Amino acid sequence: MDEFLATTSNKLKTNNYADLTIVLGNESCDLDSAVSALVYAMFLNWQYERIKCKVCTREKRVDHKDSIFVPVLDVKREDYTLKTEVAYCLKENNINEDHLVFRDDIDIKNLLTNKTNIILVDHHLVAKKYDFLVPYVSEIIDHRPRDKQWYYKDDTRCTIENVGSCTTLVCQRIKDLSSLMNKDIEFFTTYPECCRLLYCTILLDTVNFSKDVNKGTAHDKEMVLFLETILKPDDRENFRKSTVDKLVYARSDVTKLTAEQLLKKDVKIVGDVLVPSFPIPVKEFLNKPGALLAVSEALNIRGCAIALLLGMRLTPSLLRDVAVYSTNCTEKATKLANNLQECNNPTFGLIPEVFDDVSNCFYYNQTNLSLTRKQYMPVLTNFLQNCKE
Repeated sequence: MDEFLATTSNKLKTNNYADLTIVLGNESCDLDSAVSALVYAMFLNWQYERIKCKVCTREKRVDHKDSIFVPVLDVKREDYTLKTEVAYCLKENNINEDHLVFRDDIDIKNLLTNKTNIILVDHHLVAKKYDFLVPYVSEIIDHRPRDKQWYYKDDTRCTIENVGSCTTLVCQRIKDLSSLMNKDIEFFTTYPECCRLLYCTILLDTVNFSKDVNKGTAHDKEMVLFLETILKPDDRENFRKSTVDKLVYARSDVTKLTAEQLLKKDVKIVGDVLVPSFPIPVKEFLNKPGALLAVSEALNIRGCAIALLLGMRLTPSLLRDVAVYSTNCTEKATKLANNLQECNNPTFGLIPEVFDDVSNCFYYNQTNLSLTRKQYMPVLTNFLQNCKE
């Protein structure tokens, strides 16, 4: 994979290509998003190399430029180290970060031509900054419920299914396309690092099919079992556990990160609401020096009015907590907090708790442990739409 990334990055920089396909992950750039983009782009390149006719055009290919498939991690290069589990996992698979393409490495708008395709992975609603990409979207692979807002072309290919990890759908898509080529598992066996990346991500997203988290589906399990037929672990259960333990540790090792850095580690924006997700409880985050000041500054920089803070701790037992905070829009923040607490589709099970010395903050323990940010997003979108009416 590292060779593919280095070659592709160089061709992009030197404009040495014909057609361009960008595989774009979501703005949180978590492991699911990053691996989905990297592995699918590599597969598309492998597929292209297998399908193109080399023999019949061999004499004419001296100056021929190929199509390229570029995975883009939607985070600034300087913030990559904040994605601790991503950096760990890619390093373990010998991927040089210098060969990765981050959002500030390129000007996507200037790259667009009538020969450009955009593939969205691990999301299907583009951020406002990417509105101009909509006409170029040719494929979507996502594991979120399809949003009511749908502005893509009728022939846009969609794989949308409610599974624990988007990499499950990427794995299935690669399997299906490989079978159509009569190549079956050739891609997976040729590039075992892609197998490992997909495998690690599905296990992390489902927390090794933890019943408490309850995110794993039959489809996730099917893909994990398929990948294990290629990886051939000696002891499947121990291999799974040790894989997840290492990734959880890498993701949770944020002791050296400041409150400001934690707010950028895994964040999404919906309307004027900032939604960071922490690998530690919100209560622990709020106890960090300068935490509220960092939230206020993040709201100001991002042009947001409210922060919906989501925290999680996996060990020794699963814990989730939530906070709604605003420095100015206290009335709207109060309405949002009440809306989330009273929501019954889904029911988050938010139990209010007084948080000392923090004003304008509504803090809750979340008792429905199976619900993650993915379930908060549509509720938040609906709330903001109702606020406008």
